[in-house]
Amino acid sequence: MSSRTKLERRMESASRPPSTDPVAFSFIARQLLTLLCLAGSLTGFCGCAWMSGDGESGMLNVSDMVNIGSIRGPLERSLYGDESPLEMGRKFTAAERREVELCRKAFEKGDYEEAIQLSKKAAKKHKESSLGEEAQFYLAESHFALGQFAKAQDGYAQLFEDYPSTRYVEPSTRRLFTIARQWLEIADPVAKNEIRQVSGEKVIEEAEPPKPPGDPTLRVRVLPNFHDRTRPIFDTQGRALECLKSIWMNDPTGPLADDALMLTATYYQRHDNYVEADRYFEILREEYPDSPHLEEAFLLGSHVKQMSYQGAYYEGRELEGARKLKEQSLQLFPASKQRQVLRKDLQRLYLLEAERSWSKIDYYRKKRRPRAVAIACIQLLSEYPDTPFADDAQAILKTIDRSELKGLPEVSEFLDSMPQTQPRRSAEQPESDGPPVKSVSDPRPVGDDEGRVRL
Repeated sequence: MSSRTKLERRMESASRPPSTDPVAFSFIARQLLTLLCLAGSLTGFCGCAWMSGDGESGMLNVSDMVNIGSIRGPLERSLYGDESPLEMGRKFTAAERREVELCRKAFEKGDYEEAIQLSKKAAKKHKESSLGEEAQFYLAESHFALGQFAKAQDGYAQLFEDYPSTRYVEPSTRRLFTIARQWLEIADPVAKNEIRQVSGEKVIEEAEPPKPPGDPTLRVRVLPNFHDRTRPIFDTQGRALECLKSIWMNDPTGPLADDALMLTATYYQRHDNYVEADRYFEILREEYPDSPHLEEAFLLGSHVKQMSYQGAYYEGRELEGARKLKEQSLQLFPASKQRQVLRKDLQRLYLLEAERSWSKIDYYRKKRRPRAVAIACIQLLSEYPDTPFADDAQAILKTIDRSELKGLPEVSEFLDSMPQTQPRRSAEQPESDGPPVKSVSDPRPVGDDEGRVRL
């Protein structure tokens, strides 16, 4: 077998016909196309005359090759179709601008009925335009000027719905706050001073407490109101809360947003709806930390959380939240006038938490589960050793048969370490007869001469 030289093999391959393999042909075609594109770009940068539409400058005349105005993306084509955004826009005619100008002039000269008719027609005709926005605002303003507060509220609500970024947001929210205040003062005279205090005005002390409203349509929300044009037909208080909600929803950074939240929360607190009051106080604390109502949001928020607690056999989340808020209030507001009240509340919460722990022991005893009873008693003694429930838990531990505690060496060790004798106190014994209750913010039972906790 003779071996051929490299030169012979190269000459033989050069004499063969070109390859007809489609894959190889495609690869060669792509390479040639790449080289042509690269050459074209280089000649464009170098200014070759054969690529230019202007032989003198040597620059590529792009305008002759493609129309820039016709270049649009897929989103723009789907939104505008065959028309460009500039072609879709149009200027208002003098007659159209005149319609809204008549609304404004009628309102300024005090002809509110005429302004209502003109504004209603213009707002419907020029909906979703700047002219329709202005007409809708004057429609609501005219109703407010006539004392038709329910229709005015509907007008402002429609303004916010049709024009979420309206330029009339600040005057509209001020009107809504005025409407809400008046409706709440009429429906709930007890809150009159509170409403003025929230809005930053001077509190007027009254010699006698206000009497409840005599109008049955204010006391019973389902009764229709046909005699007072300043109020809605149904549910005056509910419509007032809608006004307040519209303020902080549509103008969350405005000057009245925190006032509206505070007024809503105090309304629910006054009507013993502690869950809703807690929700609005929480929004105020989280979203408006610079509000002048922040201290009240902490103090009253901790109170409504505590009042939301249903008992030892129910959810304890509100109890824990109330404790944290009261501790935060003592830390954030050291000059608060409610410090003594907060301390007493913390003592009360500490005993309520101990009561919850005792309820577990009582539950497991009824179920006849001595092992669970032993563990629950040890937990109570560890977390609440200075409460009346601790003595009862200790007495129960001593009555448990040791044979029931097999496999729980820690429980046996705890029983062996317990003192043999201990003065007995009943869980129902008054708090004043026992030692000072420790603070939930400090694990050590520290008290003063009067038996109160020092924080």
